[in-house]
Parts: sequence; C-alpha cells; structure tokens
Amino acid sequence: MPGTTVQQVNQSEDGDLTVVGHVWALPGSSRAVVPRAVVLVHGVGSSSRAYAKLADRLVAHGEVHAVDLPGFGASPHLRRDVTIPEHAAAVARYIREHITGAGLPAPVVVGHSMGSQVVGQLLADHPEAASVGVLVGPTAEPGTRTIPRQAVRLAVDAVGEPPRTLGVLIVDALVRCSVPYYLGQLHHVVDHRLEDVLPRSTVPVVVVRGERDPVAPEHWAETLAASAPSGQHRTVRGRHHAMDADPEGVAEIVLEAWRVAGRGIG
Repeated sequence: MPGTTVQQVNQSEDGDLTVVGHVWALPGSSRAVVPRAVVLVHGVGSSSRAYAKLADRLVAHGEVHAVDLPGFGASPHLRRDVTIPEHAAAVARYIREHITGAGLPAPVVVGHSMGSQVVGQLLADHPEAASVGVLVGPTAEPGTRTIPRQAVRLAVDAVGEPPRTLGVLIVDALVRCSVPYYLGQLHHVVDHRLEDVLPRSTVPVVVVRGERDPVAPEHWAETLAASAPSGQHRTVRGRHHAMDADPEGVAEIVLEAWRVAGRGIG
C-alpha cells in the first residue's frame, strides 16, 4: 500500500477457523471522524492482496478491511474442508468483533469470484453483518458447474489479465494456500447456488462484472441482480479481476452503494 496509509492486522478465531483482516486507514483518522468501513472478500486461491488497488481508492472514505478467509493468505493452513456457509459465518464473526462490535455501522461487503458466493451467503445467513453487498465477477452460473468448465474460463481470462495480477494469484494459490485445500474449495465453487441465496438478502445488492469477463457473463450478472429483492447490475472496464483493471470504477460503485443505503457520510 502507498505510504499515505497505515496498516493494522486483526484476527477473528473460532476453533480452527481464522480470518485475518488487513486494515488500512488514513494517518490520524479516527472512527469518530470517518465512521464507516468496507470489507473486501477475495476469491478461491487468492488473498487480501488481490484488493491492493481498490483498497487504495477507498481508504480516503473510511476503514478498509481486506480479509484472508480461513485457509487462505495469512490465515493458518487447514487440514479440513471449509464450506461457503462456514466462510460466510467466519466473515460475519470478524465484522461483529472488529467493526459493528466496535461501534461502526454495518459495512459495505465486497466479494470477488468465490468471494461473491461467500458474500451472497453472508447476506442471506447474517443480514445484520452488511449494509450493502457488492458482488464482483460472480462465478458458476447454471450449465457451467463443473471444475473443467470453470478452469477453461479461467484459462481464457488469464490470457488478457496483467502479469502482476496473475503473479499474485499464482503465489497465493500454490504457495500460501495448499494445493489440496485449493482443489477442495473448487468443489464448493461449482456446487454453490448463488441464485438460491440472494433472494434472502434484506439489503441492496450490486452485481459488477468487467466488460470482457469470460468467467461471469453478462446474462449471469443480470440474472443474479434480478434475483435479489433490491439488486442492480453494473459493468466496468476489464476482465475477471475488474478491481485491478478499473479500481476507480469499482470504488465509485462501492461508494455509491454506501450512499444509497444511507449508511455513510458524503
């Protein structure tokens, strides 16, 4: 992160499940002055590092909590599988301990790829944990729910992604996250039914895709937005990792969603 920000690391633990939150805020800021937060949830095999550019654009507007889900990034390795609902519950617990429990209102919660599935489940199972859900590049629409089909789409996407984006993802997937755990998590990506959980959301949902994203087609993003009681669909520049290609566009969507929800400051 740029030198204009300061970093703090939080942890939330429940048994063997640990969420590590990397928190950025402007130097000298306090919760009394900037009373809001955004939580960023990464995709499968990834980590909080995937959100470096987006966090930089959001930090002037409040606290930014980029989390590492259990078994990923800086969180301890796990010897067992973790389901999407378990990940969602772990993020909800982190929010209770470090955001709402510390006096801030429910945050905007952003999820990318598998993180969109985690956030969607969070909105359904833990409605108090978020004021808005922003789903970037949601995965696995009906008809593509096999690992080979998702792998092909990711391979097509990789051709057009920046080398830095791919480098961070490869290191996170192969080094920081064990290969067996990564493969086990892929099964949850293809088994999860995001269109079944979003109708249970009680807060606004914004579905975002890069205009050239082969992993999250436009019709899928539109279907998901329509399935939420208060949903909309937005398009930004880039491919699957749209928050890298168009961090300004995604940041504006996050801040607009906050304003519409009436949770933030101008």
